[in-house]
This record gives sequence, C-alpha cells and structure tokens, in this order.
Amino acid sequence: MSPDSHEQDIREQELPGIGKRYDQSTEDGLISVVIHHSGRRDLYVTEKAGRARTPTVVTLTDDQSRRLGAVLAGAYFQPTVAQRIEAVVGGLIIDWVTMTSDSPGVERSIAELEVRRNTRMTIVAILRGDEVNVVPEPSEVLHARDKLVVIGRPDDLPAFIRHVAG
Repeated sequence: MSPDSHEQDIREQELPGIGKRYDQSTEDGLISVVIHHSGRRDLYVTEKAGRARTPTVVTLTDDQSRRLGAVLAGAYFQPTVAQRIEAVVGGLIIDWVTMTSDSPGVERSIAELEVRRNTRMTIVAILRGDEVNVVPEPSEVLHARDKLVVIGRPDDLPAFIRHVAG
C-alpha cells in the first residue's frame, strides 16, 4: 500500500437516527457527505488545518445529489481517461432519476410518454418504496417519488429528464 493510498479511501460512519457519513480526504482538506434517512444530503467541505475555517455546507435533495453525482462520475462530461471504459459498454450510461409531483411523466404510462421514441433512453427498473420492478411493462404508470433506473447515451439524458422527470 502506498503512503498516499489511505487518503484515497472513503471512510464510512453510521450516524444513529440520522443516516451515514462518508469522508474523503483531499490535498486541500476534507469532503464529508451526510446521507440522511430522508434522502437529503449535506455536503461539507473543510480546508486543511493551518487554514482553519468553518466548513462550507451545501444541502442537496436526493435528485440533486444524483444529478451532481452523475456529473462527478463523468456522465455529462467524460475525461479522456474514461474513454476506454466507455468503449467497453458502448458509450452507455446508467443513471437514477427521481420523479417529483411536478414531473411531466407523473400518472402517465411509459407507453403514453413514448419514452424510448421521444428520448432514446430506456427505463430498466422502477423503485417504488421497497418494491423493485425490473424491466417494467410499457403499461406501467409512473408516480411521484418513483426512482427510475435508466440506460442510454449520455447526450440523451437531458431530454429524458425534461420529458419525463422535469
């Protein structure tokens, strides 16, 4: 193990009654993410000692966190190093999209929305509460708080979000 490898590990801590905390050391300090049982995320950025400061805190919803995560993972922009991985999966991404009560696709079926034709993305699973519907039928109606697992090309994800999730 190299001397810096411990800095690359993400440390996980259970927060009873709250959720979980994940810490990642960086050259500039520490990034901490608290995932609450409600799905809300709090992102803390603390500079290294010597530049002692109060952590900067940003609160994100579940959906905002997943979108930001997609950006950080390279779904919207892929660094050159990721191009070899993309070639293996044929340039596809898998992403999570959470439906809200304001989503254009709420209370409409996959067929009615013509998801594949209008967005070129495919809904491969729907998480609804504790239930998982893998490869849902076109007649499946989408509801607020559904978490959709979608697959397609990175360039098509924004159209899916506009057309289905809003």
